[in-house]
Amino acid sequence: MTNSLATVLLAGAVGLAPAAHAHLIGADAHDSAAPHYDFSVRPPGAITLRGAQLRGDTVLLAQATRPVKSVAAAGLPPQAAAFQAFAPKVSVRADGQFLYVESDGMPAHNMMVGITAWQQQVPLPQLYTGANAWRIPLNPVPAKTPASIKNRFLRGAIALAANGIPIFNPQNNRGEVSAEIGELDQWGGHCGRADDYHYHAAPLHLQTVLGKDKPIAYALDGYAIFGLTEPDGSVPAQLDAFNGHATPALGYHYHASHKYPYVNGGFHGEVVERDGQVDPQPRADGVREALQALRGARIIGFSAKDGKAFSLKYEVGSETRYVNYTLLDAGAVKFDFVDGRGQTRTETYSPRQRGPGGGERPPGEPKGKGKKGPPKQ
Repeated sequence: MTNSLATVLLAGAVGLAPAAHAHLIGADAHDSAAPHYDFSVRPPGAITLRGAQLRGDTVLLAQATRPVKSVAAAGLPPQAAAFQAFAPKVSVRADGQFLYVESDGMPAHNMMVGITAWQQQVPLPQLYTGANAWRIPLNPVPAKTPASIKNRFLRGAIALAANGIPIFNPQNNRGEVSAEIGELDQWGGHCGRADDYHYHAAPLHLQTVLGKDKPIAYALDGYAIFGLTEPDGSVPAQLDAFNGHATPALGYHYHASHKYPYVNGGFHGEVVERDGQVDPQPRADGVREALQALRGARIIGFSAKDGKAFSLKYEVGSETRYVNYTLLDAGAVKFDFVDGRGQTRTETYSPRQRGPGGGERPPGEPKGKGKKGPPKQ
C-alpha cells in the first residue's frame, strides 16, 4: 500500500441531535477517565483499506484522491514528502528558503471526542493559505542558544503536523499540560480561542498514513519530528532535553514521546520569539468571543456533513446537549445551541480577525468584538 493512494477508515458511531447531520467524521467516546489522549500509534477503532464498502459508522482518516508526484518530480524539496501524503487536502510550495504549507486547519479525522475540560470552542476552518500559509525553513540553522519551550512559547504553534494541523506547546496558555488535565481529544487536539483546531501532543496516529519512515511533523525551526522510533524501527538513543539528537542518516531531528514534552521540547534551531510565540506564523480568524470552561461537560460525539454543517454532542450531568453549527456565506457561522430539554437558541456570528498564533491568548488579554455576544450555557 503506498502512502499517496492509501485510504484509511476509522470505525465509530456518533449519536446526533434530532435533524442533525449524517456523513460521520467520528466516534463516541465512553471512557470518562482523563487524560483522553490516545497514546497509541494507531488511531482508535478498526482500520479498513480502500475497496471496503463504506458503512454509516465509518470515518475517513486520510485520503488522497489521485496519485501524487514524487517531490523530486514536482520540483519540491524533500521536506515536502510528509505533507504530500495528505494531498490534496494539504498543498505545498517552496521558494528555496522556505516550504510553504497550506490547509484549512480541519483534519480528516474526528475531533473533540473525549474532552472533559472544555472551553466551549468548536472546530472552524481557518485560511492557512497564500500569505497566511505555514512556513518551514528548508535550511535550519542550529541556534547559538537553543530555546526550551518549558513555560515559554505558550502562544501559537511550535510545530506543524504533516496533515497541516498546527502543534502547540504541550502546556496551555496557563502553563498546565493539556494532555494531563482532560483538555485533549483522543487525537491529541482541541480548539483554541479562535475556534481553531490544533494539537498539544504528538499526532502519532498520522503514522497510519505516513508509516514510520517519514516525519509526523516539522518544528518551526525547520527540524523534522519523527515518531517513537527511527525510520528503521530502532529505538532512538541519546536524546537531548528537547527530545532530539543527530544521526548520520538524518542529521538533527526530534522524536515524539508518550510523556512531556510529547513533541519537540524546545528549538535546536534558530527561531524568532515575539509576544510569547514563534514569529512569524499564520493567524487564526475567529468569529466570536472566546468562552469560559464549562464545568462538568464531557464531549461524546462530533459529526459533519459536506464540510459545512457540524454537530458537537456533549453531556453535563444527566443532560445531553448539542452545539450544531453551519458555515454561511462570507465567513459567517450560524450556531444552534440545543439544551437538555431539546430547546434551541440560535446565534449568528460574522468574521472578526484574531491576532497571529491561533488565538491561544493568555487570560485577561484584551479581546476583539464580535457581532453577537458569547452564548450562555
